[in-house]
Amino acid sequence: MSNNKQDTVETIWETWDSVLLKTMTLGVDIQNSMHQGKTPTITKIACIPRGGMYVVNVLARQLALSGDKVLSLGMSRYDREDAKQAGEFKIGQMPVESDVEGETVLLAEEIFDSCETVERAVKELLALGAKSVVTAAIHYKPSKNKTNFVPDFYVTATSGWVYYPWEVIDPIGTLHQRSVSKG
Repeated sequence: MSNNKQDTVETIWETWDSVLLKTMTLGVDIQNSMHQGKTPTITKIACIPRGGMYVVNVLARQLALSGDKVLSLGMSRYDREDAKQAGEFKIGQMPVESDVEGETVLLAEEIFDSCETVERAVKELLALGAKSVVTAAIHYKPSKNKTNFVPDFYVTATSGWVYYPWEVIDPIGTLHQRSVSKG
């Protein structure tokens, strides 16, 4: 399990290259853990769009999981107008029982912040019959964690705000600009 380390407080500015390298590091840690028998063999991989899609794409390739093994959990808590505030859960399309029953699912994301969403996602997957759920993220914010949840794998612990390269694609300015302007 890759519990890196020190909790940084600085703002982190990720690039496409840095996210790729950190995601591949995560994948190597997961592969090593499976080969050592510490983690069960992953048979499906899931993300909560949107930030997790890139991470899951890279990890699925690293773990040799084809497209039919990739699941999406349509869940969200963030308001695009106020990116630093979590709201109520909004649930969209979710996997069905036959997608996860008896499977070991890797739930991977770019960041686990309050951990409320990932905790809810794990419960949903287990309720659908997953044998087990392994969790992984590039960044983990232990100081922001509002639950007892700790990811199985992560690369960097931080208390700072993390900016990802895909945020510049957000419409009407960027998520980054809205976050900075709100202080």
